Amino acid sequence: MNFISQAVRVGLSALALGAGVAMQGAAPVITNITMVGATPRFAVQSALGITNQIQYSANLGQTNWVVLTNLWVAQSPYWFVDASAPLAARRFYRVAAPAASAPSPAGMVLIPAGSFIMGDTFGDAAAEGITDEVPTHTVYVSACYMDTNLLSYALWQQVYGWATNHGYSFDNPGSGKATNHPVQSINWYDCVKWCNARSEMAGLTPCYYTNASQATVYRTGTNDVASTFVNWAVNGYRLPTEAEWEKAARGGASGHRFPWTDADTITWSRANYYADSGAYSYDVNPIIGHDSNFTNAPPPYTSPVGSFAPNGYGLYDMAGNVSEWCWDWYSSTYYSSSPGTDPRGPVSGSSRVLRGGTWAYYADGTRCAYRDGLNPPYAYSHYFGFRCVRGF
Repeated sequence: MNFISQAVRVGLSALALGAGVAMQGAAPVITNITMVGATPRFAVQSALGITNQIQYSANLGQTNWVVLTNLWVAQSPYWFVDASAPLAARRFYRVAAPAASAPSPAGMVLIPAGSFIMGDTFGDAAAEGITDEVPTHTVYVSACYMDTNLLSYALWQQVYGWATNHGYSFDNPGSGKATNHPVQSINWYDCVKWCNARSEMAGLTPCYYTNASQATVYRTGTNDVASTFVNWAVNGYRLPTEAEWEKAARGGASGHRFPWTDADTITWSRANYYADSGAYSYDVNPIIGHDSNFTNAPPPYTSPVGSFAPNGYGLYDMAGNVSEWCWDWYSSTYYSSSPGTDPRGPVSGSSRVLRGGTWAYYADGTRCAYRDGLNPPYAYSHYFGFRCVRGF
């Protein structure tokens, strides 16, 4: 680690900044620091198209560096604000570009293995009398690849056309406001079968089967696929588990309300949602209602995929636009018994998990910890879509 600048908080403790050694391309460099009130803000020069990891330590005499967030570098230089920095405390910073493994599949990013705190750490749900986001608990999630974007209507149509000519049938044809908008009006069964079709079309091994023998690929009908019907070890496409989705949404950071880390508030500049600052203190959008950029009639008021800044893993639309079907059966009490490693939800239920909120949800529904569930046969108008993950 090479320290390149040092600054002192006025009236507070010393704050040192450093750049970590990068394992891919040139090392990211902290080039400038300012204080916004009592909050540190610094600029980073970095190669584009890589992930920077922002770390801090309270004591350089120890080797324990805490990861603040992972940032997908879309512009350079960029500014980082440590909104979590406590008053009257010393923090040393460094920025590193972790070594890359094999290149990710096109349109996907690596979600690295690791632990995170799952659930609501702000008490937002409890304030509304909702208890399904607690107790918070530490979960280890194995590595996987995830689609950077919500599934677009164009990609849905491409695979759907192949699938219906290769033995697949769907409950719904899907729809989209435009080809570059997310697909919606699809149910859980449609998503699962489409994942299998995408796998077969790409020459990968499908994940979902019609029974525990895993002899027949799930291509038709409405099968409430059990966990034993899933080949979790293959390289095909599948829906993310609820834990995989929340870890990915948090972008490698912890203790934040939304997929971004420089603030725990939301506005139309961050996501496509229904704003109402009078309903939630963390909704600071000055105008109530739908974003006029996306309200060209008729509904749905979806936005093109990738319209907002990515999170720390390079994922777009993890808050708002359309809510995302996940693998798990939904249970409001599951967190009290969830295993600590790769949880896959209850063994049965009546609803499957949805995550991320929609263009019609209030701010509370776009939080990383927010949980929802819906009966798997329901396509439910224009609100729900998905994205895929896959193994190695």
